[in-house]
Amino acid sequence: MIRVRLAPLALAVLVYALVATADAQSLVAAKGTDAPPPELNPAIAAVFAPGSATVKSGDVQLDLWWVKAIALAKPPEAAPAWTDVGDGTLVGAIRVSAPWSDVRGYVVRPGVYTLRYARQPANGDHLGVSPNREFLLMSPAAVDTTPDPVGYKGAVDLSKQTVRRAHPSALSLDPPAATASPLSPVKTDLELEGVVFSVPTSAGPPLTFGLILRGAIQN
Repeated sequence: MIRVRLAPLALAVLVYALVATADAQSLVAAKGTDAPPPELNPAIAAVFAPGSATVKSGDVQLDLWWVKAIALAKPPEAAPAWTDVGDGTLVGAIRVSAPWSDVRGYVVRPGVYTLRYARQPANGDHLGVSPNREFLLMSPAAVDTTPDPVGYKGAVDLSKQTVRRAHPSALSLDPPAATASPLSPVKTDLELEGVVFSVPTSAGPPLTFGLILRGAIQN
């Protein structure tokens, strides 16, 4: 048997190449059958639809659940849009299997988090952070206790407890209105990667959107 011993530099290059190849793999999404996790408050779990979706990003598994219907704050003029959804509205939940980064690059610890809609105010703050103003804010399941809308400030205050920073932990809706099939991969001009989901609304027709699950935008 011929044994080849790699020099330290060559070994480092090989390891880097293997890691880069793993990181370059596309997100893998599939439909799941898991019930909403027991970490959710019972009142919140009651408004979730059965079944789940699983997204794998390298060694991290993300399990997502969606509400039976996204509550609209006003009747839509045509097809439902995020402008019809009130800030702080409960949309879903996510379970993170290992340390993982949100769209701001903040590290999120393993656990279960609720997802509430929030629209970035058009007040000049954080301009250039994202091409879109629509986000889902992650909040620890243990501190989120009501399925009712909590408003913009309420959602932000809850979400700050995820990463314990001055800003909330956010996932970008990009594109906010998607035409691709649910569970299809999406990739933005900023090289952010996500998955398409479709969730019914209280008006009936769904909101179909891309949810960014890998990559970070400027803070």
